[in-house]
Amino acid sequence: MLIRVVSVSGLMLLTGILVGRTLDAADTETWDGTIVQYGTMHEAIGEQQHQGRVQLNTLVERPHFFAVGALDKLEGEITILDNNVTVTRVDAARQLESGKGSALENQATLLIGAYVPSWAEHKVAENVEPDKCDQYLADVASKTGINTSKPFMFTVEGDFSKVKLHVINGACPMHARLKKIELPKERQPFEADLEKIHGTIVGVFAKDAVGKITHPSTSIHMHLLYKDAKSGRTVTAHVEQLGLLDGAVLRLPRSK
Repeated sequence: MLIRVVSVSGLMLLTGILVGRTLDAADTETWDGTIVQYGTMHEAIGEQQHQGRVQLNTLVERPHFFAVGALDKLEGEITILDNNVTVTRVDAARQLESGKGSALENQATLLIGAYVPSWAEHKVAENVEPDKCDQYLADVASKTGINTSKPFMFTVEGDFSKVKLHVINGACPMHARLKKIELPKERQPFEADLEKIHGTIVGVFAKDAVGKITHPSTSIHMHLLYKDAKSGRTVTAHVEQLGLLDGAVLRLPRSK
C-alpha cells in the first residue's frame, strides 16, 4: 500500500492507494492505515490561520468516520463518532452550547480522522493514571500489531478520572498558558476539572507530531463526549488530561 500526501491551499490529506488489485468485501472490514487531516495545530492556533478548510457534511458521505477537530475561527470543538457529529461552543455566560443549528453545516479549520470500519476491543484491567496514558495506548496498540510510529485513531468508553478539559472560544487556552498570553473576556474558554466522569473518548495517537496533530508533551489528541449536567445534552470538549478507570473499553482499529 502506498500512502500519498496531498497539500492544497492549507489542506493536508493522506490518501491510501491500493496497488495491483481491486477492493473486495474483506477489505471493508479493516482500516487501511489512511489518516485524513485538514490543517495543523501550528497553522490554526500558532499562526491564527483558522479559516474553514472542510465542510463537515462532506466527511460523513462515507460510513464509519471518526475524528477530532476545531471549528473555523476556533469557535468550538468538533467530535465525530461513527459519522455522528457533535459540535460544542461557549456561550456569552461561558457555558456550553451544543445542538444549535445543524452540526453538518459547520466547517473545521483543524480536523484529524479516519474511516474505520471495525474495531478490536481491549478492556482496561486496572486504573491508568493520566501521566501513563500515552505509554499505555502505545503498549496495547503495539501488542495488536499497530505501527505506533504512524498516527492511528482510538476510542475509549467508560469511566475516567482526574479529567481536565476545555472548549475553545476563539483561542486555545493551552497555547495561551504556554505563551503567557492573557485572553480577553470575550475569548475566555470553558474549562473544567472533573474528579470522575462517564463518557466516550475519540482520539488520535500520533508520535512526534507536536504542532501538527498534538499539543506539546503528549502523543495524544483526544476529545470527550459526555452529558452536560446543566443542559442534559451531549457535549464535547478537548481533553488536556485524564486517567482511565478499571473496566473502560479501549477500541483500536482492525487493520491490514
